[in-house]
Amino acid sequence: MRPSTARTARAVLLTCGLAACGGGGSDGGVTPPPPGGTTGGSTGGTGGGTGGGTAGGFTLALSPATLSISQSATTTATVTLARTGSFTGAVTLAATGLPNGVTAAFDPAQIAAGQTTSTLTLTASSTAAAGPATASVSGTATGATGSAATFALTVAPPAAVPGPFTMSLSASSYLALPATILPATPVLTIARNAGFTGPVAVSVSGLPVGLVVGVTPTNVTGSTASLVVLNGGAPNGSYDVTIRGAAAGGLGERTVTLRVVVAPPSTGSIKWQFCENGVRSPRYFFAVKDGGGPWTRVVPNGSTFAFDLSQPTAQVALVTNDSGGFRTTLYEGTAQEIAALAAAECALYPGVTTRTASGTFAGVGSDFVIASMGWWSGSSAGNGGYSLQNLPNGPLDLLAVRSTGTPLGGTIVFGPNRMILRRGINPAAGASVPPLDFASTEAFAPQLVTWTFGNTGAQAFSVTQQLITAAGTVGLFHAVPQTDAAVTTRTVYAVPAAQLVAGDLHQVIATVSTVAKPRATRQIIAYAHTLADRTIAFGPAMPAPTVTAITGAPAGRLRAQGTLPAEYAAGVSLDVTQTTTARFATVHATSGFLGGATSYDLQIPDLSAAVGWDTQFALRTGAAVDWWVSGGGPSLDLFDARYIFATTRARWTGARTGITAPADGAVYLMARATGTATP
Repeated sequence: MRPSTARTARAVLLTCGLAACGGGGSDGGVTPPPPGGTTGGSTGGTGGGTGGGTAGGFTLALSPATLSISQSATTTATVTLARTGSFTGAVTLAATGLPNGVTAAFDPAQIAAGQTTSTLTLTASSTAAAGPATASVSGTATGATGSAATFALTVAPPAAVPGPFTMSLSASSYLALPATILPATPVLTIARNAGFTGPVAVSVSGLPVGLVVGVTPTNVTGSTASLVVLNGGAPNGSYDVTIRGAAAGGLGERTVTLRVVVAPPSTGSIKWQFCENGVRSPRYFFAVKDGGGPWTRVVPNGSTFAFDLSQPTAQVALVTNDSGGFRTTLYEGTAQEIAALAAAECALYPGVTTRTASGTFAGVGSDFVIASMGWWSGSSAGNGGYSLQNLPNGPLDLLAVRSTGTPLGGTIVFGPNRMILRRGINPAAGASVPPLDFASTEAFAPQLVTWTFGNTGAQAFSVTQQLITAAGTVGLFHAVPQTDAAVTTRTVYAVPAAQLVAGDLHQVIATVSTVAKPRATRQIIAYAHTLADRTIAFGPAMPAPTVTAITGAPAGRLRAQGTLPAEYAAGVSLDVTQTTTARFATVHATSGFLGGATSYDLQIPDLSAAVGWDTQFALRTGAAVDWWVSGGGPSLDLFDARYIFATTRARWTGARTGITAPADGAVYLMARATGTATP
């Protein structure tokens, strides 16, 4: 290069690909480093300007030393040259270590003798690799050595141009689960400014290999779009995914970020395994709070959620489907109670099976009849047929009960008059059970005892019964829910002792309920192997709690504060129903969690810090809810083992209040207060 050419100020464009750029030669290209030198290093090279002496060197500095650039944008910095010793010559500049898709230009590309500065211009393409990087500016000169200037560079997605709309996501983070697990779908909301009705094109960037985030629709003409996240084998890690919305006609853009987490299944000694039954699935969210620690999302392995607890108390949060919406259930107990509840999951909520059986009734006449086997029952008015579904595998007991209507206090209740109990039958799937003939010698009369109920407060109440056999059948005594009457002395029915085996338990439930909202307000649940005449009393009315909305973010939370009478000290539950939005929430707290205190403060917790919490799960603000606060534990409504979506039954074993199984002679008292509130 001629000296005059070297002194001519011109911009030299250096494009760096996957590898770093080398030092700049006299023709402005990329040349190998000199012998013994390193690319972009501090050793002097052979290209460049005219030497001004036989000794000396130089240093380079960049201002600012920290740079940020958006994709499809440029930024500048000043390069300052300081010569040392006797060196007075020219220095040719080069940039190394730039991210893929970022180019550098110097003006001038060679700082001539007598000059000390050059302007560095960085340009990022629309596909430039986003993220932080460390790069450097180096120089080469004849007969001189110099040091490079290192600088920090961050490449970010382009800043959105304010437009006639804003965007928000229902979730700030998302746990990408295997494709076999049905997830909740985050919602992208587009809030349009007045007068803007045009479409918004939505795109996604920042995805690693194996992770797919789809948007439906991609061209939004309304106010919402759904995000579908599919994990096709992405490496474990956290990925910030950028979702960009662009208004048609270049009117503006907006971006939001969703952090997608890919993680292996959690491990631990407590394994909460769910049985598939349509009631507790899909499981959209499962998190644990160990003592006073943070809420931590648990990654499932199939239908099992494993975790450890180290503190005396713990909480578990679960979100499932309910009525096309979401139900959030919170369990608060001691570590031992939480472990027991995990172990009891499939006893409380058995799995759906494909095993069925059917049969016919005879000798019924004009009475009502019901047959129970496993967790299912079938009934008929008069002779007819029945069908049993969801039968567990293996031998089962079958209990059939014929009942007739009996006047009681101006109403009619149905009392058993004949029973049939078959033990250990094992019909093949779809098989017919031999006829149940109540006129045959197989049938027997029930035992009749008298119970006197105290502390009724002159309120009407119902008495409903069943037999829980040692083999696991829940045998209902009544084909229809029993009606309420104010009569305090009642006939209670039992399977005679001669027909019982060890492990059989009668369950007797006496319930005072409201008419406007068919929910129990006071309840007795008594267990006994054999029944005899007895006097038993209801507990007091549940003191009215104070139920209020929790102020501050996140919205949609309630709290219930009050005191528990000693009769209900086993625990307390808050149930919230927002039927207009299909949102439901329940908080169960045991006496162990409350530390034996008689006061309680139940709160729907802030779960927003846990990975994958979605605001869709929460109660909607401004919409009224019905609430119930139950002392003593969760009350049972209508039937002792109530129907849930006609596919299975939930069995109350007291596990929610720290009791994993009922015992012979056990009596549980519950009471419930009710009201309305608006979160």
